[in-house]
Amino acid sequence: MSDFYSFPSGQPQPPQPKASTGLAAVLLLLLVFLVGLAVGQSGLLAPTLTSTPPPVAVGPTPAPRSTANPSVPADAPADFDLFWDALNTIRQNYVGRGELTDQQITYGAIRGMVEALGDTGHSVFLTPEAVAAENESLGGSIVGIGVLLGERDDRVVVISVIGGGPADRAGIRSGDAIVLVDGEPVAGLAPEEVAPKIRGEEGSTVKVTLERAATGERLEFDIVREKLSFPAVTWAMVPGTDIALIRMVQFSTGAAAELQSARDQALAAGATSFVLDLRSNPGGFVDEAVSAASLFLRDKTVYIRELADKERIPVETKDEIPASDQPMVVLIDEGTASSAEILSAALESAGRAQLIGDTTFGTGTVLLNFDLPDGSAIRLAVERWLTPDGDLIFGQGITPNESVPMPIDQVPLDPAEVGQLDPSAVPTLADVQLRRAIDLLVNGAARST
Repeated sequence: MSDFYSFPSGQPQPPQPKASTGLAAVLLLLLVFLVGLAVGQSGLLAPTLTSTPPPVAVGPTPAPRSTANPSVPADAPADFDLFWDALNTIRQNYVGRGELTDQQITYGAIRGMVEALGDTGHSVFLTPEAVAAENESLGGSIVGIGVLLGERDDRVVVISVIGGGPADRAGIRSGDAIVLVDGEPVAGLAPEEVAPKIRGEEGSTVKVTLERAATGERLEFDIVREKLSFPAVTWAMVPGTDIALIRMVQFSTGAAAELQSARDQALAAGATSFVLDLRSNPGGFVDEAVSAASLFLRDKTVYIRELADKERIPVETKDEIPASDQPMVVLIDEGTASSAEILSAALESAGRAQLIGDTTFGTGTVLLNFDLPDGSAIRLAVERWLTPDGDLIFGQGITPNESVPMPIDQVPLDPAEVGQLDPSAVPTLADVQLRRAIDLLVNGAARST
């Protein structure tokens, strides 16, 4: 069992991640995947981890408590009485006080407290439902319709569709924008807010209204939710070449083993080089990223842990995992986050691969879930990640060796789509990032060790 990681307390916060102009940095497996998150999207180091943190001194010692409000803990902040005053004011004067529940007030207060840390997009409060959904998605088995969601031009769009799933059978396609869910508009909502509206009980039906970018037409789908086991990795040979395209959609439990299987199958099929597609990958368990890096690196640092006391601990590749040395290119974009950033930075730093695409999101923190009694949790940043070169990932992201922006009306091609192409179509792929990666490998300009 591994640990979790993120930002030490009491230090200046690094700049917040830049706003995405293309694919959102927080992606969701709408089957029930909560990324991102954005998942955004976090450096989870263990499939299950509960913890009672040790006492930590934060800030000055609080002033002695007034006996006017004995319910306030003695070690609460000096002005914590303000909370109780505000709560009483709301309960006595708010026009909708009759509809308020204690849980709404409590959860709202916790959210506000976590947001006050300024660790936007990382430290977060999770409801019991969110905790359960995330645990389910990272386990690789989910209930939903089978799509990966992202954000484009302030709209929630379908990034990819799980082959053979309910959405695929219904005719939903990559690039479709979500307009309504069960008749309710979703304009202005983030992917993580739309996801719960589409999730539901196995066997129940959800009505999804979409707008198809290619035609502008509005389409309605009534889709029965299913329990699905989805692959973290898919692959296909690029027609007319000896290049294998391998796409990794998240670092869920067993993802590195799936990557190894895909790599070995591709080698057996005659592949002499690889395109590793990490676009729209929101991350997941960091130990899976270390194992994934070990498939292509030997005796290298994958990333560096920086602790609260500034100690730096290199994390090395795993010698027991057999590494391959074929030339490779890695595709990244603004939706590449967390563990996906660790893997891409490790490969580039070692001179093992070229990075093509857009600068990644920048979520190089280690996040630890602290479970609360009712099943909710506070996820806090407790360490930060650095690249093997010592560069900060959070707020900076990983810069590609060659910037290749994706056209606004295009989405990444799945390996299944690429594998069905006629060889004559490969040189004119609309997926310009993939096309550039293929060009580099065909012309022998990509790196290998």
